[in-house]
Amino acid sequence: MSAYVPEKGDFITLSFDPQSGYEQKGRRPALVISNFLFNKATGLAIVCPITNTNRGVPFHLPVPSSSSLMGFVMVEQVKSVDFKTRRAKFVEKAPAQLIEDALAIVDVCVK
Repeated sequence: MSAYVPEKGDFITLSFDPQSGYEQKGRRPALVISNFLFNKATGLAIVCPITNTNRGVPFHLPVPSSSSLMGFVMVEQVKSVDFKTRRAKFVEKAPAQLIEDALAIVDVCVK
């Protein structure tokens, strides 16, 4: 059986330790926003962590109620992670609209 390689739009859980400052820490869910080819070639995945706390931040996207997860995708904390070392586990696929919205926010932030 081959090792799991995340795909764009996967909700996963992984360890965000170590962290510093305002970064999320501990094992938590995240949304993968990088594509499969990038992830497979580099062993990294670009993710946005998910928090349970609604702080009214405009860059936070609510996880749809149809998901088994609850919370808000923290698009401003986009991060590249080694998914093998951080023991990433697949949870479920995110809705297409959530992925599009997250990528649009990232695009606006980095232009």
